[in-house]
Amino acid sequence: MAAATTGAAAAPPDDEAISRLMATTGADMEQARFLLEAANGNFDAAAHMYFEHMPTSSQQQHTPPRPRAPREPTPSGGAAPPPGARNVAAAYPRGRGPGGLLGRALQLPIFVLRTAFGVVTSVAHMGLTIAAFAGDTVLPRSVMRRARAIATAVAEVGGSPLDPAQQAAQFVAAFNAAYGERVPAFLEQGWSQATSAAHAQFKFLFVYLHSPDHEDTETFCRSVLCSPEVLSYVGEQFVAWGGDIRRADAFTLSSRLHVTTYPAVALLAYPGSRTKVVACLQGRFTAAQLLAALRRAVEEHGVLLTAERLQQEEREMSRTLLEEQNREYEEALAADREKAQRRQQERERAEAEAREREERERAERAVQEAAENRLAKAAEALTQRRAAAAASLAPEPPAGARAAVVRVRLPDGSNHSRRFEAAAPVDLVYRWVDGLDGCTFWQYSLVCNFPRRVYGPDARALSLEEAGLAPQGVLFVQVEDDEDLGAAAAAAAAAAGAAGGSGAA
Repeated sequence: MAAATTGAAAAPPDDEAISRLMATTGADMEQARFLLEAANGNFDAAAHMYFEHMPTSSQQQHTPPRPRAPREPTPSGGAAPPPGARNVAAAYPRGRGPGGLLGRALQLPIFVLRTAFGVVTSVAHMGLTIAAFAGDTVLPRSVMRRARAIATAVAEVGGSPLDPAQQAAQFVAAFNAAYGERVPAFLEQGWSQATSAAHAQFKFLFVYLHSPDHEDTETFCRSVLCSPEVLSYVGEQFVAWGGDIRRADAFTLSSRLHVTTYPAVALLAYPGSRTKVVACLQGRFTAAQLLAALRRAVEEHGVLLTAERLQQEEREMSRTLLEEQNREYEEALAADREKAQRRQQERERAEAEAREREERERAERAVQEAAENRLAKAAEALTQRRAAAAASLAPEPPAGARAAVVRVRLPDGSNHSRRFEAAAPVDLVYRWVDGLDGCTFWQYSLVCNFPRRVYGPDARALSLEEAGLAPQGVLFVQVEDDEDLGAAAAAAAAAAGAAGGSGAA
């Protein structure tokens, strides 16, 4: 049932909540209704209030728990309380709360809290403080202890609830302060988190439910729970957790374990993520009895931990094998990708080299074709010049005083001679050389060795006599072309000759 909004009247508890509180605590219907109304509908706080100010009788506390009988339906539709709980309810007649007159006196401020909880919280605290001061003077200490428990429970309802870890930390701090340094190493976590820790370590969870107001608690904690034998065995074998049943987390666990008397110790296992109680001791027992029960539980149920450990190892082995297979698969994929990448790179490199080779060959062919075209054009020009020069020459003049014989040596080693008129220009000798078959060059100069003289462009207009070539002269050809056009000229001449022979045929 949700708590009422601060400052508004609390809704009356429903039958389901009343039946649940009756079944859990053993209270009768009127007591359950009263506690739920006082706790503003908070079930845990109502149960906490009940166990604080309605303890069981000494006979019930020390009686071993009996097998739980099936609960019979009640007129309100809930389940009948267990046998032990009926004894508690019978100890307090219907309509009479614990503490006699004090219980009736405390009903008025609780009723006020129920109707206007948020508005009068401070007034209630002041009233309870005054009542506690007066009660310490005139009432027995046991009655005042129960009254303070009721006040504490009411105060907790209005305050911010502690989470399980905070509850556990407070219990550990209080327990260590009360019983010294040699105490069990209780986890400062909620019991559900403690179960996870025990399950992860493949250990049983050792649970101690602490009831501070029980008359046997002090003796049990000092002589049994904190004895060296118990501390050593529990520390080596188990994960330990303890809780104060006045707190919600420990009270919830005590309800699940069906604890009816204190001190209470339990040993829990968690096979397959299910809670299994392998040992539970309630009431008075010695350190030897506790150790015997714990060892017997370990011997009888240790196979649960072994099976769980084997299953975990099998899962770990399967996970490791799967990871190795996945890693090998990924490595194989990476190797295949690397090989494919290398093949692709090699293919791309080969294609690039082939393209470069083709481009280079194409460029070389283009250069060669251009050179061949240039040489072919030069050879054709030479052929045409040779023909034109031969056609332009007049016949040789007869030998005589006015004639000049000119001998020319070509670069190919051939010698040629011709008569010219002494008054003929040197340019006529150039035209004669242009018409010779051995003239396979384009640019050249006629040179005389003795004395050394080059008949360049400025000397071409001189007459042979003026140039010192009459009555005879000996010249050689000095080629000035950048390239040897002889092969091209020969090829062009051969091509021309072949063309002429085909035409004659």
